[in-house]
Amino acid sequence: MEITLSCPVKLNLTLRVLSRRPDGYHELYSLFWKKYSDERLTISQNCDEIMGDSLDVSGTEIDGENLVTKALAAARRSFGGIPALKMKLDKIFPAGSGIGAGSGNAAALLSWLADNYALSLSAGEIGKLGADVSFLAQKYEMAEARGIGEILEPVGAAPPLCWLLAFPSWSSNTKEAYSALDEMRGRDYAPMTPMEAANEARNCVKTLAGGGRSGLLPNDFYPLLAERHGEYKTAEKIAEESGAAGWGLCGSGSAFFALYADIEAAERAGSERFAREKWIIKTHYLE
Repeated sequence: MEITLSCPVKLNLTLRVLSRRPDGYHELYSLFWKKYSDERLTISQNCDEIMGDSLDVSGTEIDGENLVTKALAAARRSFGGIPALKMKLDKIFPAGSGIGAGSGNAAALLSWLADNYALSLSAGEIGKLGADVSFLAQKYEMAEARGIGEILEPVGAAPPLCWLLAFPSWSSNTKEAYSALDEMRGRDYAPMTPMEAANEARNCVKTLAGGGRSGLLPNDFYPLLAERHGEYKTAEKIAEESGAAGWGLCGSGSAFFALYADIEAAERAGSERFAREKWIIKTHYLE
């Protein structure tokens, strides 16, 4: 038996970094939004048990250990009935883009194991793989994320909008992004409260769901990256002029997203405007 899974990715429709904790991590509020992508994970049972598990990756190169491998190791520590697996991962998204593609690969595997082998990892165990994995392994489409991203609460249906993702020629390192944000803010910075962040996000969703335009969506990392890369201002201008309902930064960067009423509008904006920018190495669309 062989099965091919579509791997999920996410947007942070809003992302507010609220405070730094004594352990060095940051409290945040974010509104996560999931769609299934064209990255594919193909799984079959490895008939040669002696060979054990195998993972073949094609497409975009991955630096370091793949999260699929880490997820499978975590699953085996929790449940001993999983057979040796032969896996093939087709990667299309650049690393360091902020859409959680690697986390989505791991989430696809964990969801399949839960459905087929009754795997039941705790939220804490999944969270050790990454906060994005915790969300992407769930069934719901949108969720409010609190804590360091591990506290999730579903919020219902997402706005009926399509995504355009524009990937720049640079990547973003999450740890470095948080350090730069701390340095920019200084010790006396007073972040918004969790309630303020939640109300802000809900207002954004209400506007988009009602057919309105939110414009630039709130993300505390965006001013930092926009200062380093003026090209983001060009992306904003393109999104506004091409009729996007909202736009912004994916996670802590580096990809830029724009939201459109239908896939035709997204593809038209991509081919006629975004793809012509030399700093954009790839555009992608999700319904």
